[in-house]
Amino acid sequence: MLLRRHRPDDADGIFEQGGDPDMQRWTTVPAPYERQHAQEFLEKVAAGWADGSMAAFAIEVDGRFGGTVDLRLGEGRWAEVGFGLHPAARGRGVMTRAARTALRWGFEELGLVGVHWRAVVGNRASRAVAEKCGFRVEGEVRGLLVARGQRDDGWIGSLLAGELR
Repeated sequence: MLLRRHRPDDADGIFEQGGDPDMQRWTTVPAPYERQHAQEFLEKVAAGWADGSMAAFAIEVDGRFGGTVDLRLGEGRWAEVGFGLHPAARGRGVMTRAARTALRWGFEELGLVGVHWRAVVGNRASRAVAEKCGFRVEGEVRGLLVARGQRDDGWIGSLLAGELR
C-alpha cells in the first residue's frame, strides 16, 4: 500500500469505486455516478491541495488505484477525516493502514490537534476503521449527515494528537 497524490490516470478507478453500491449507500457520492464525477473529484482534490483546505491521498494497492483518504482542514488546527475504498482493495486492512498513515502525517506535518470522523449510522466498516485508529465514538446524532437531499443519522467521533493507535 502506498499513499500518494491523485493522478489523472486514477479516474477509471475512481469511477468504478463511485458506482459501487456500498459507496452509493454510505457516502455522499452522486447517484448515479458518472465519468464526469470522477474528473470533478480529481479537480476538487487538486484545488484542496492548492488552497490548503484539504490534503487528499490516493491509496495505491498492487500498483493501481485503491481508494482515497483525506483530511479536510478546519479552524483551530482540527480536521475531518474521510475515506473510501475501491471494492477490489477491501477486506485486507488497507483502509486502516492508510487512515493511520494519513492521520499520523496530519498530526506530525500539519500540527493538527484533533480530527473528527463522521459516518452514517450502520456503516460498520467505517466505524471499525475509526475505532482501530483510536477514535472515540462519542455519539449518534439525529440528522447529522446529508447526502443527495436526504438526512441520515450519524455517528461522530474524535481523535486527539497522541491517541492514534
